[in-house]
Amino acid sequence: MKRNEEFTGECLDLSDQGYGVLRHDGEVVFVPGLLPQEKARIRVILAKKSFAIGKVLERLTDSPQRVKAPCPVFGKCGGCALQDLNYEQQLAWKTDWMKRKFAGIEVRDILGMRDPYRYRNKAQFPVQVTEQGQVITGFYRPNSHTIVDTDTCLIQDERLNELYQYIRKALTPETAAGLRHIFLRRSRKTGQSQVVLIGEENHFRELTSQLVRRFPELVSVVFNHNSRNDNVILGEEYDVLHGSDSIEEDSLGIRIRLHFKSFFQVNPEMMEVLYKTALEAADIQPGDRVIDMYSGTGTLGLLAARQGASVTGVEIVPEAVDNARHNARLNGIDNADFRCQDASAFAKENQEPADVLIVDPPRKGLSEQGIRDIVRISPKRIVYVSCGPNTLKRDLERFAQGGWQARWIQPVDMFCQTPNVEAVCLLEKE
Repeated sequence: MKRNEEFTGECLDLSDQGYGVLRHDGEVVFVPGLLPQEKARIRVILAKKSFAIGKVLERLTDSPQRVKAPCPVFGKCGGCALQDLNYEQQLAWKTDWMKRKFAGIEVRDILGMRDPYRYRNKAQFPVQVTEQGQVITGFYRPNSHTIVDTDTCLIQDERLNELYQYIRKALTPETAAGLRHIFLRRSRKTGQSQVVLIGEENHFRELTSQLVRRFPELVSVVFNHNSRNDNVILGEEYDVLHGSDSIEEDSLGIRIRLHFKSFFQVNPEMMEVLYKTALEAADIQPGDRVIDMYSGTGTLGLLAARQGASVTGVEIVPEAVDNARHNARLNGIDNADFRCQDASAFAKENQEPADVLIVDPPRKGLSEQGIRDIVRISPKRIVYVSCGPNTLKRDLERFAQGGWQARWIQPVDMFCQTPNVEAVCLLEKE
């Protein structure tokens, strides 16, 4: 196909990015904003050797599952690609997609939310001052650094939206100069909120005073210095402008001290569903030795320790390890130890046996060497918590080469309105 070529086609499926999938002259075309069973006139806007990207010129038929997306910037922002698809159908599609991807493995029906909006406990808004002196904040368009200016996000916690709107109105071209991102976090259970202003120069003490007066639940305001010329959001150095650098969370009765640099699941309601499922798979017995790789602030490891296991947590982010150790003391748990080390390096060096090994890697998954080292540890069970089905599939194939079989996969709808799928997988030795 060639760029600007036009054709009429019918959407057959959705891709893992939420794009409609069509075929034209034997080639695959991905089209944002098109749902299965819908016909449309399409223009090719990008042509590659193995696929093309198209744009809808005119939708000729509507899917019976199509709904009106409530977000005013839907289709412009790079976030909720499935917001125009009925939520029950979102769940059905994710279940079906996972079953097709993992044919031959028991894939359970995805676990969804009662209310698939206002769930996120964390937000990051890029900031820009235009040549005309206008302050723009919002989200990036897909595959770009162009900001879609918006004052709200329907999947963010409502109080975070209020906090964001206040900051957005308070920013002037002078105070916003050099400001790169507004980072917000809130715990619905404890009520505590946090603001991190990320930029090149700290001139936010007056804004901090205003925020603290307006939002009494604000226990942390931080300026994070970042002048790097890349896409990394957080810099190394920071100043605490109010309170501390952390807030407190709660997950299944475990109190969590959460540093702004520490990873924490963005959907706390479904996080508890995810962790309950992981603990079901782990089937921990009192006295078991558990290794928790990529342990973050220690939540899952501490839950395992509360069931009587002796836990070793491994995490490379120093602030998260400090949080995990503090959280063990905070919850009166003395049978969990947390180490600051690369997970792959730990797996290679570890000489101690384990009954259960829990691994919750980033989206890129595990390295081949890391999998070989995990196989060498030879636990009774491996619990793999995945935020990337594509890398999970690759890693399960590598585990199978080492004699490990995936028994079941439980998808969890951690990221409602998006095509992303979180999952728990139980592996056992054949």
